[in-house]
Amino acid sequence: MTANLSGPTDVDSSRDRRVRARIVIVTVLLVLVILAILVLSLLQRRQEILSAAERTAQNLAQVIEEQTKGSVAAVEVVLTGTATTMRLLPAKGGERKAAIHDLLLENVRKLPFLRAIWILDARGDMIHDSESLPGRYNLSDREYFRVHRDNPEYGLYVERPIRSRLGVWFIGISRRIDKPDGTFAGVIVAALEPKYLQRFYESIDVGKEGTVALMQPDGTLMVRAPAREDKIGEKLDPVPAYVGKLPHAASGSGRTVSAIDGVARIYTYRHVAGKPLVVLVELGETESLAGWRAVARAHVLASLAFVLMISWLSYLVLRELHSRSALSRALALDITARKQTEALLEGQRRALELVAVGAPLPQMLDMLVRIVEEQAPEMLGSILLLEADGVHLRHGAAPSLPEGFTRAIDGEAIGENAGSCGAAAFRREPVIVEDVATDPLWRDYRELAAAHDLRACWSTPIFDAQRRLLGTFALYFRTPCRPSERHRTLIAMATYIAAIAITKSLEEAKLRNLLLRLRDLSRRLLEVEETERRSINRELHDRIGQNLSILNLNLNLIRSGLSTNPPTAQGGRITEAQRLLESTIMQVRNVMADLHPPALEDFGLFAALCAHAESFGARIGMPIVVHW
Repeated sequence: MTANLSGPTDVDSSRDRRVRARIVIVTVLLVLVILAILVLSLLQRRQEILSAAERTAQNLAQVIEEQTKGSVAAVEVVLTGTATTMRLLPAKGGERKAAIHDLLLENVRKLPFLRAIWILDARGDMIHDSESLPGRYNLSDREYFRVHRDNPEYGLYVERPIRSRLGVWFIGISRRIDKPDGTFAGVIVAALEPKYLQRFYESIDVGKEGTVALMQPDGTLMVRAPAREDKIGEKLDPVPAYVGKLPHAASGSGRTVSAIDGVARIYTYRHVAGKPLVVLVELGETESLAGWRAVARAHVLASLAFVLMISWLSYLVLRELHSRSALSRALALDITARKQTEALLEGQRRALELVAVGAPLPQMLDMLVRIVEEQAPEMLGSILLLEADGVHLRHGAAPSLPEGFTRAIDGEAIGENAGSCGAAAFRREPVIVEDVATDPLWRDYRELAAAHDLRACWSTPIFDAQRRLLGTFALYFRTPCRPSERHRTLIAMATYIAAIAITKSLEEAKLRNLLLRLRDLSRRLLEVEETERRSINRELHDRIGQNLSILNLNLNLIRSGLSTNPPTAQGGRITEAQRLLESTIMQVRNVMADLHPPALEDFGLFAALCAHAESFGARIGMPIVVHW
């Protein structure tokens, strides 16, 4: 009789599923909220750090702009003052030249970042030079000369860094000199020392990845810290990001990858007011975010730990609900199912008892198959044993299968198309054939199965503890079907107990064979020992015993051949030699008796043992009794 489980049990199960679903949804939402808060907070903190880095770069750029503007303004004042002073000096003569030279030197001394000041006439010839360079120089090919000559209204001109003809880097800052009538009279030029600006830039702490640079609006590099002399005076390619912004904004910030070294940086630029110069300050993005990354890792680990804790608690709750649901289902099992389980356990106990008491293997296997068949009347069990050749299967037990079928498959070789059992043994894995009539594995046995009304067969290989194949366990059915979970449990139980029984039987057979071999070896060893003893006894008797007897006879003849009153010394030696010889003869006889007692051949083994025990007991002073 099967109990009806479609009432309260189904309701409870449905309610448990809804509760578990809600717990999973709440847990997932909580985890997502935590992760969202974590991501948002970290992104916000990251943006704050980047904004702070931008502000730092802006402040530094403003300071550097002021310093650069001041330096350029000072040069402009010097150039303007020098041009004005020159108009007040005498028009010609050596006095004018000396005065101008002293004026140039004095201005160079006032501004340490100036390397030199020189003056070109309207043709471009250098007519005054603070360094008093030897020779004559014409610099009409210089860009600054052409600019001032062709553009009367052009004010202060800042040229890109160039190397002088003496190989020295400088930045030329120049102004036009006009005659009283306003026509072009020449150019006054100050050579700004790039290294002075570079030393100042290097004194500013922008980190290991940061840079400070003085640029021209078109992206030409003038001064940079850290120094890159190979890029000075060149227009960077690709052009810096500020070039596109500069026409619309005199200052700005952003993020870019450096065209010089490929490092991602936060940059700020400021256009020096009224001058063709741009101050550029860059801070390394990775370096700026180093502290944020450490904090982010700590927050991520803490959040992950919290998420794991929540997940673990949810898992415990779900597991508890699952256990409660499983317990409810288990308690709702019908009486038939419980009886089947009890019957199965009882059958296992009986089968294991047969194995323990050492029952014959056919009896154990027959009992095991019957126990499995009791669980379902439609099942027909079979156990086939693998022969020692590892190729053929022999009948082990099949109490319910037709005898004609078992005789037909007995001794068949395993193989890919050798039915369910042959294929399972060949593949070393379970083979489930749902319909024998259509499965290709049963191509050669399909008619045989149909003749005995066998429509389905599930076969499982049987292995020992070392995964050696012992045989197969198969279940046959009269209708096509596939195994259920309970069927799999029965198969697992049967193969396990069958493996124990078969292994025990094989081990006992091996022990019996070893015992027989040991008995045979023991008997052969006794025969060899006895043969050896007889050989040694014959050797002692036939050779050594005879030689000693002849030697004793010769000594007697020598003694009798001497005079009646032989010398005392020779007589004593002969007497001593005879005594030693007689003692040796006695010892040799004892050895021969020990090796092969006379009683052994005359009266048999028991009499020989009794004589040996009596002799040994007399020597040790203790009576010895032999029981046969």
